[in-house]
Amino acid sequence: MKHKKALFIVPPTGLFYRDDRCQVSLKGVSNAPRPPLDLAYMSAVLEEKGIECRMRDYPVEGGSWQDVEEEIRGFAPSLLVIYTTITSVKDDLRACGIAKAVKGEIVTIAKGGDTTISPEERLELCEDLDIAIIGEPEVTMLEIAEGRERKEILGICFREEGRVVRTGRRPFVEDIDRFPFPSRHLLKQELYVRPDTGEVQTTVQSSRGCPAKCIYCLSRVVAGAELRLRSPGNVVDELEHCVREYGIRNFFFRADTFTWDREWVVAVCREILRRKLDIQWVANSRANTICAERLMWMKRAGCWLVSFGVESGNQYILDMTQKGITLQESREALRLAKKHGLKTFVTFLIGMPWDTRETIMETFDFAREIDGDYFEVILPYPFPGTRYYEIAKRDGLIEEGAYDKFYDHFNSVVRTYHLTAAELTELKKKSFWYLYARPRYIKKIISQCDSPRALKNYLSFGISKMKAHFGGEPGRR
Repeated sequence: MKHKKALFIVPPTGLFYRDDRCQVSLKGVSNAPRPPLDLAYMSAVLEEKGIECRMRDYPVEGGSWQDVEEEIRGFAPSLLVIYTTITSVKDDLRACGIAKAVKGEIVTIAKGGDTTISPEERLELCEDLDIAIIGEPEVTMLEIAEGRERKEILGICFREEGRVVRTGRRPFVEDIDRFPFPSRHLLKQELYVRPDTGEVQTTVQSSRGCPAKCIYCLSRVVAGAELRLRSPGNVVDELEHCVREYGIRNFFFRADTFTWDREWVVAVCREILRRKLDIQWVANSRANTICAERLMWMKRAGCWLVSFGVESGNQYILDMTQKGITLQESREALRLAKKHGLKTFVTFLIGMPWDTRETIMETFDFAREIDGDYFEVILPYPFPGTRYYEIAKRDGLIEEGAYDKFYDHFNSVVRTYHLTAAELTELKKKSFWYLYARPRYIKKIISQCDSPRALKNYLSFGISKMKAHFGGEPGRR
């Protein structure tokens, strides 16, 4: 039986990044909420086939479980799709029970990086969950909505006669140009903003898959090791659509490494310029996939900030985590970005198994040396499915109850071979004073604010970050 109505929700369980590779609490981090792109892609595919869809991002909208119940009762969907994360899933799946109580004849579906990693466990967690989606969701979601026999649908886990059944993994879609643009009209666009200026900002997915081999990252697990690029024309078509239909001129490119393919980057930038799009955007990079040519074109085409995962200031730690970059490459990447007038956002990861107090302090010193405009010090999380998880589990580095807590950047759930979880948490707190609270850094940030609103936003963020560092355990929300 083909379904006629589908409700896609981000449950009211707290603000998280729910991208497959990035599933962390937004508590105290320096980015604003992003639109639920996976839900928007799935709903767009269904809308193409005439299925009526609604989408609600309850944490961003300030919604409650009562709102979930009322939405299901009023809209009466026959499909409920829930966006989950590995640390919030137990609470996320509360939506299934509400749906079954309000409308018995409803199919409940969970989608998240966690459903790809351990779909059977998701069904065992909640008897009211009918289907967990594994891998890329668009085609799978369409086949579910069209009423295909479940055992014939690749990429799902479901119940059959009391047993949990898992079908084969769906191959990755090679031509990702084939998908319609995400259903942004179903979202309250004004709630997704650029953190410094408060202007509306949206996310555009430019590629899928990552050839890098970082042992702590979920990218290869959920999206594969092969880089699948959208065509430059298709990417810029979406940018132009956002400008013309929604008046959006600020963008974040969702890509594990936007700058991986030099010719593609230049082609995208040339096309933006050819169409005379007056936009600003942010992209992720790696220290070894950047060069003067790429940066020149990116700056000309509206890029104002590039994010680099530098991760450590110790080469041995970088090598052990298979990051695939050198300290000198990071120095040069930051130098080039500054030379071409681009701001930089740099992330550092402290607490990998081989980290000591000395290597972490080297990382803090390296952060000062390369002097990014903005940065984030992150505590690692052993996501099942990664090589890091295998090492941490094998060697007993994961704290008891780690997967029963909401994960944030401020309270370690692992230890290293040399440091306890509590010591890592204290070093994370130390990073605030050592890096953020320096008079030189504060003066630099204030000098970069080109409007009173930007200054207000940065001050607000600084207060939020200080509270997050020193506010104790986050607890469940």
